[in-house]
Amino acid sequence: MKAREKNFKAMALFFAILILFQSCTVYQSASVTLDEASKSNTKVRLKTFDNQSLKFDRIEVSNNKFFGIKKNSGDRSIVLIEKDNIEKIQVKDKSASMILTIAFPLIVVTALLLIVSSNIDYGNGGLDQFP
Repeated sequence: MKAREKNFKAMALFFAILILFQSCTVYQSASVTLDEASKSNTKVRLKTFDNQSLKFDRIEVSNNKFFGIKKNSGDRSIVLIEKDNIEKIQVKDKSASMILTIAFPLIVVTALLLIVSSNIDYGNGGLDQFP
């Protein structure tokens, strides 16, 4: 019974980590211009001179003004971006984000399977673990 509890705890931990990493976004370290960020049509993180970090789903240009578009639970908010207050602009690194989203849970699953399989006594075909 204790082995089952360990396995359930391990699986719960795995699913919690999996959900956590599904929403991870990795940004490129190099800064880009607002024009490049708007053309990329991906998530963008802006760092301002007053140490704020602003995240947008994308940046759009209208009448030579840049706007950050953000979706919050179905609502769309549009924020005017002041060029003079921006220290750094980073766009989403699609390949690193995908690797983190897929590879990390895969490593965790493999580790959990190794742990679970090492806890099973194969003397009776592993059947003595179950009622």
